[in-house]
Amino acid sequence: MEMKNYKRAQSLNEAYQLLSENPKNILIGGGIWLKMSNPSVNTLIDLSDLNLDQIEDLGSKIKVGAMVNLRDFEMHPSIQELGHGFLSHGVSQILGVGFRNVATIGGTIAGRYPFSDVITPLLTLKVKLIFYPTLEMSLEDYMNSKTKMNHILTHIVIEKENGKGFFKKVAKVSLEFATLNIAVFNVSKEIRIVVGARPTAPILAHEAMDFINNQNKINEEVINQTVKIMLEHTKFGSNYQASEAYRQELAKVYVKRGIKEVLSQ
Repeated sequence: MEMKNYKRAQSLNEAYQLLSENPKNILIGGGIWLKMSNPSVNTLIDLSDLNLDQIEDLGSKIKVGAMVNLRDFEMHPSIQELGHGFLSHGVSQILGVGFRNVATIGGTIAGRYPFSDVITPLLTLKVKLIFYPTLEMSLEDYMNSKTKMNHILTHIVIEKENGKGFFKKVAKVSLEFATLNIAVFNVSKEIRIVVGARPTAPILAHEAMDFINNQNKINEEVINQTVKIMLEHTKFGSNYQASEAYRQELAKVYVKRGIKEVLSQ
């Protein structure tokens, strides 16, 4: 990667002005994937001095600064309480502790990485992203957006829900990217299902969710039909890690297992 200038912004307004000056000016989160995604940078804008590395428990919500590293996010008591710990568990699957001490939650989300082991469980929750200067949107809307974001992600706000979650990362070895990610969350008899690393970006399986959440009773037949609908409406692909057919077989097994897990007491 070639970089001409480096600037530690002293305010969000300064960072925003710098970002707006040149399409080759970019923000740095943890900087882990920067070399892979940006061959040429005019000015690298560092947000480290802007006090965005705090996690606040606001009672009904958790407000997470974009510069919070993944290790601090994983270990925070409020995050560990969500969904019986499934979100914290998902983050713990990301490479090693040294990596998670550097990578940031904001950089992970802003990059929309399809292999992300944190975006998949986060999508099962009610998550709002706050951007400077004036933009707010849901995590799902952001993931579905194809346009380049010229605002600055400052905070991730997670609504607390008293539900039970399930997360499964399938990988050849623990330090490898996911072959497939599955997250399931059950709150107030509403089941949410997310499929990630397909190998494309994580998505909510809305058709399958609509089916199972409209059943009076959930039994083996209903679960099997839910999995069938998920497979029919979710696009899988092949890459160097696994074939489309193999990913479909994995999804069939782990979505079913996830539903049963979140329904158990």
